[in-house]
Amino acid sequence: MKLAEHFYLDEFLVSETAARRAIANQPTDEVIGRLRLLCQSVLEPLRVQLGCPIVVTSSYRSRKLNLAVGGSLNSMHMQGRAADIVVPGMTALAVCEAAKRLNLPCAEIIHEFGRWAHLAAANSGEVSKLQTKLLTATLVSGKTLYSEGLRHV
Repeated sequence: MKLAEHFYLDEFLVSETAARRAIANQPTDEVIGRLRLLCQSVLEPLRVQLGCPIVVTSSYRSRKLNLAVGGSLNSMHMQGRAADIVVPGMTALAVCEAAKRLNLPCAEIIHEFGRWAHLAAANSGEVSKLQTKLLTATLVSGKTLYSEGLRHV
């Protein structure tokens, strides 16, 4: 199922953990609608501006899958609002900065561990009400620590 010009539903459902543990990872129609919004309002405009493909490394997670990967209990991945992405030839920080510069309707832009960008779409009308969270995630003593702003890791 096509979600946007350059994005298909299948790439938002792939999970090695789900495959290894036989965890069902099928979204509801409501979640598919939010994935479509994520693609059309955030990922597709970013891809067009960057002029190169975006690789989705993680996106939708069922509650069981989210628990298996140690995701946040209120993860936007479970809602179909978030995707972790890489762009070949660009650093994760550069991707995050591009998303910020383009003023995409994101609730969160997180530079995660110097390896990927986490982009979470805002709910309809949410961006005008709140400011996008800009965060950098690092690992400190085995725990994820989030600091404000986009920084080198």
